[in-house]
Amino acid sequence: MQKKLNKSMYLLGFILTIASFLNFLYAQEEKPIVVQDVLKRPHSFTRPVTRIVSLSPAVTETLYAIGAGTTLVGNTTYCTYPEAALEVQKVGGYSADTISVERIIQQQPELVIGEISMHRSLENTLKEAAIHFFLVDITRIEDIYTLIQNLALITGRSSEGQGLIKNLQERVNRITTIVAKKKTPRPRVFWEVWNEPLMTCGPHTFIGQILSLAGAQNIFSDLSENWPIVSSEMVLVRNPDYIMSTRSHGEAMNLETLKRRPGWANLSAVRNRKIILFDDDIVSRPGPRFVEAVELVAKALHPELF
Repeated sequence: MQKKLNKSMYLLGFILTIASFLNFLYAQEEKPIVVQDVLKRPHSFTRPVTRIVSLSPAVTETLYAIGAGTTLVGNTTYCTYPEAALEVQKVGGYSADTISVERIIQQQPELVIGEISMHRSLENTLKEAAIHFFLVDITRIEDIYTLIQNLALITGRSSEGQGLIKNLQERVNRITTIVAKKKTPRPRVFWEVWNEPLMTCGPHTFIGQILSLAGAQNIFSDLSENWPIVSSEMVLVRNPDYIMSTRSHGEAMNLETLKRRPGWANLSAVRNRKIILFDDDIVSRPGPRFVEAVELVAKALHPELF
């Protein structure tokens, strides 16, 4: 009798242990995914999101970089990288006034992701359509890492996100280690974002940070604004060794065109033909390819080190 009782108690204990374990697994499966957007608003998902509309080329690139490109059911005409992004249904251009909410609704997304600087005005319209809207800010390199982490959580690809961040950080560290070997003063660079009005990048933007990581001295690193408007006279006084910009801005960056700007023919960068243009998509999109921009700028400034 005692043996039967012990056996029954053992069996009961075993069943309770299994039940407890199964309850633990069930609780883990049911644990919601909670991610904060740039406005510190928590967004909760019961499972990884599988249908996303991206209003940002940087968001689109990041989703593909973490292996979540198949979640995209809509993006913009500016989402051109990687090549697979071209095949995704287009819902408009980059700016909010070009976005078609009707097209977004047609794609039946679980989530729409936009940039706060470009797309916040869409919030009420999307809310009325009962569409979940997640806003991001991608001004600095730190924001790029945060974007990767958040998108990886949202799509259930945390390990892929961590692996991508680790790879990017290792590549950045490699470049900074190489350029640190150079003992001469850092080349002084003027980065022209636009010419009318004359606009450049501040030190806390991802372009300003790219210049710093690549071993350059941004001649306007003392300014606090992200995208300050400066005067032609200020550029003349600071006399950069290099002028850099994007290829789409190439017409304004033509050497003869620059010489026609009052006094610019005497700039060191113009006299020495140190005008360098880069691929817009690589240097102007705050996504995972920022590290390629660091490498390109570093090699342009310090070719003897590579």
